[in-house]
Amino acid sequence: MISAPAIDGFTVRPFEDRDAAPLQALFDEDREFFQDINGRDIPVAELRAALPPGRTHDDKFEFVIERDGVAGMIDLIRGHPEPATWHLLFIFLAKNVRGAGAGRCALRAICDWTKGQGAAALHLGVAETNSRARQLYATEGFVPIGVREVDPAARRMRRTLVLERTL
Repeated sequence: MISAPAIDGFTVRPFEDRDAAPLQALFDEDREFFQDINGRDIPVAELRAALPPGRTHDDKFEFVIERDGVAGMIDLIRGHPEPATWHLLFIFLAKNVRGAGAGRCALRAICDWTKGQGAAALHLGVAETNSRARQLYATEGFVPIGVREVDPAARRMRRTLVLERTL
């Protein structure tokens, strides 16, 4: 069994099929997050299927974050966009567990975990309009390396800043 990132105050474990329904319920309760940040709802099934070119499901690491039930999700891709870089495809914390540094703790745990898996850098995209997340990433050492423009064909409805942090 694969290890999982260790986030203080939470249990983190590999995603199981039984997690899809409670996680979808959390997504449905927080539509503003997805509309504000992504410009659209994102179903759990779509996230689970998402892979960048050249990567397979063997390169995908999905984790459920728990605190008194399902409280979030982490989705990582190994070896993207470069062999020694991991891509943080998605991190989500439910409304009732956000704040008080939970996101920062989760991000640090992800950085530590990916470094322990051999990553040299962590790469991610953040909606340009998501100022809170951009501030968090900046204070955790992520630097801008590019921009992805709105692309409805790619189901990207917001301009996305591409950030990276050396681990």
